[in-house]
Amino acid sequence: MVKMEPLLSQLEYKCLGRGAALLFDYDGTLTPIVKSPELAVLSQDMRGLLKRLTKRYPVAIITGRSLADIKKLVGLKKIYYAGNHGFEISGPKIQLMSPQAEHVYPTISKLCTELKNGLGHIHGVFVEDKGLTASVHYRRVAQKELHDLKNIFWKMAKPHVNSAKIKVTRGKKVFEIRPNIKWNKGKAIIWIIDVIDPKKELTPIYLGDDRTDEDGFLALKDRGLTVLVSERRRKSNAKFLLKNVAEVKIFLKKLIDGVNHAYTRTPRSNAVE
Repeated sequence: MVKMEPLLSQLEYKCLGRGAALLFDYDGTLTPIVKSPELAVLSQDMRGLLKRLTKRYPVAIITGRSLADIKKLVGLKKIYYAGNHGFEISGPKIQLMSPQAEHVYPTISKLCTELKNGLGHIHGVFVEDKGLTASVHYRRVAQKELHDLKNIFWKMAKPHVNSAKIKVTRGKKVFEIRPNIKWNKGKAIIWIIDVIDPKKELTPIYLGDDRTDEDGFLALKDRGLTVLVSERRRKSNAKFLLKNVAEVKIFLKKLIDGVNHAYTRTPRSNAVE
């Protein structure tokens, strides 16, 4: 393992002198991972921190949730929101929806109906139709039923994957169904950053916890700071590590307070391999 400089010291050195743009995943980064998506409610103290951050920095949230869902959950203005893994983007004076993704909507809608019928006998499974994308959550599914669930899922999804209309990725106890288009969180992040900072004067900072966030980490490899939120070290394109949402809160508080005084070092904010 290669030990790098603690995250907060690096931020003090690299970001505050010239400004930063803050970008976040939602589930597992701003809120803890929970059994069902509807239970991932943003805490009042985290919402307060985000609101304070918007007074100092551009702030964006990039998530697999639908745009309408994430805007409702966060409920703050002056924030850039990217839903459905970046296929929908909304923010101050900008609006983007991928026309290519819209063409795949009927396929995803049909597949969601098939999956709801085909997986309906398995207790705990949740098929989430988000319009341009979909998710099949199985965090609540019993271990003994996982084999059956995965077999049924792939039997139904494979024809659409083979036709190159959709692609499937895995997250934390979830299958993510997306249009098979060269667009992901990383490309959405770069698009947002170019809107926010066309002169490239800011340092982008992206925090995420899941496999889909690796695209974001990779996109900012030579341009910004990337932070994996994870209780355990794992192979990642991120440069730094925070263990959980509680540490994210500490980091954000220090980022706000650090405008006026130096950061303190934290031994747990070490680099990811």
